[in-house]
Amino acid sequence: MATDTVTPGTKRRRRQQAQPAPLQPNPAPAAAGAAVAPVRTRRSWGYGAGAIAAIIVGGLVSLFLWTGTQHTTEVWVVSKTVDRGQAITAQDLAVIQVAPNQRTAGFAGPEARNQIIGKLAAVDLPQGSLITRDSITRTLPVPDGKSLVGIALKATQMPAYSLHAGDKVVIAPVAQQNGGALDPAKQPNDVNATIATDPKTDSTSGITIVNVYVSASSASDVAGRSAAGQVTIYLAGDN
Repeated sequence: MATDTVTPGTKRRRRQQAQPAPLQPNPAPAAAGAAVAPVRTRRSWGYGAGAIAAIIVGGLVSLFLWTGTQHTTEVWVVSKTVDRGQAITAQDLAVIQVAPNQRTAGFAGPEARNQIIGKLAAVDLPQGSLITRDSITRTLPVPDGKSLVGIALKATQMPAYSLHAGDKVVIAPVAQQNGGALDPAKQPNDVNATIATDPKTDSTSGITIVNVYVSASSASDVAGRSAAGQVTIYLAGDN
């Protein structure tokens, strides 16, 4: 019967394999305050450059928009229609914003406001019209062949209607203040006239001053009768 032969060396190797591996001691914990080596990570330089570029572009856009709003110019326009000869008031004014590179002939800037208020419209100014030096005036020019006459009227000597520059009216003679009737043979004819500026009424006396254009030949008679209170006016069609 065969038997296994075991040498002394073989027994020694078997005993070493059967023994468990020796335990390794745990590493000592890091002391408080001891420096810990940082963990090195790989950086994406492409992403960082893109973020920086986005920040720069955003800043430039914001600067452009801010610069544009800071350098716009305020230009004056009329907020409602102003007829020729009408005095411009603060309530008639509004402003629009104009780009700095856009040239304009209108009044610009806050200081120009006082140069406009109180002036007369030299032409009809529809709502939104730009106010230029040619569109306003201190006094309206008298047309050729006409004279400008101021008439002082009581409420009973004029229509109960708001009159404006450009309205066509007729100036008619009335009886003398002493009650005497006018001689029909000497009675002057009615005079066609055009209102030059918006009438103004004195709040104390109630007298309204109406500036009118009349023919140069009738201006003297109209002015004299107006001073005596012997005229009245009424609205008419085209003269």
